[in-house]
Amino acid sequence: MRSTRSCVAFLLTAALAPALAVAAPGKAIDPEKIFARKDADSDGFLTVDEYKKGMKEEQLEKADRRFKKIDTNGDGKLSLDEFKAGMPKPKQ
Repeated sequence: MRSTRSCVAFLLTAALAPALAVAAPGKAIDPEKIFARKDADSDGFLTVDEYKKGMKEEQLEKADRRFKKIDTNGDGKLSLDEFKAGMPKPKQ
């Protein structure tokens, strides 16, 4: 059984797949740039609709559940800190 943290990391990786796919090989992913691209109204938070932006159909099926897990304070939006905390850690 996977831990909650590893499940969230896995699910967030799936959610970010479109953004990750455009990164140059060997180049680090910048969560702040991904967040800024998704933050359509530039208010510093992601709504669930902004979070889903750019996801593939199969990713959308689980996006609401992922969003709720990442939204640790339960306010219905993701701060940059919540978004970054939910991102998978780079392998070393």
